[in-house]
Amino acid sequence: MKRLIVILLLLTAVLPAAPVEVLLAATETELQPLLARLVDPHTEKHAAWQFWTGTLDGKVVALTRTEGDPLNAVAATTLAIRRYAPKLVVTFGAARAHDPALRPGDVVVSGSFAAFDGMISAHRDLNGGTAPLQWKILPHAIMTPGEQEKYLPAFPAYEPALAVAQKLTGARGRVVTGVLGSANQVNHEPDRIATLRTQWGTSCEDPESAHIAGCALLLGVPVIGVRVIDGTDAEAAALVTQLLGGLK
Repeated sequence: MKRLIVILLLLTAVLPAAPVEVLLAATETELQPLLARLVDPHTEKHAAWQFWTGTLDGKVVALTRTEGDPLNAVAATTLAIRRYAPKLVVTFGAARAHDPALRPGDVVVSGSFAAFDGMISAHRDLNGGTAPLQWKILPHAIMTPGEQEKYLPAFPAYEPALAVAQKLTGARGRVVTGVLGSANQVNHEPDRIATLRTQWGTSCEDPESAHIAGCALLLGVPVIGVRVIDGTDAEAAALVTQLLGGLK
């Protein structure tokens, strides 16, 4: 009997769970307002990651914590997609502005995503200094069918979900469509931010949204992103609630 239980537990760990409609990906603190409202919650752990499933605003959902780092985000998103087979991935949370027209409380929905961590520097001799504002972009090489690599400076958002997101109402500011940029960086230098915006077209930056989008693209799942400039967990969660209510 004990051996049978062990075998069943092992099978449960590797077999896909029942599919969900939406996968919500954010840091654990950003997930908290939604976890508090989750109906019939169930918790699972796989590798280093914790996942929650249940019903939220009439949608069957899974929630995964990404912990504000590209590597963590890709690992968590990959595990969740393989386990729960979502029809849509939603990445959400706060962001810092790249577009000087954005103000705290403004909401940026993803027309597209740009992972702006790739760069190429020109040759310089030893002791020749560095010129980071002159670095060129190095887009990610995304694997396409036939195992062909394609360099993409931006990843697309899912247009039907984008149409819903564009109708969201922010608590403090306006809602705009833009490019959600992400990298394992925290940029506070205006010249650096202006260069990134020129090179990648970014509206804002956060640690993970574009990498989640790239992961979803590689695994063939549509994705949408919503970010509040200098936002709070409650503000981001309220927007997700609106988004779920508008999805068909």
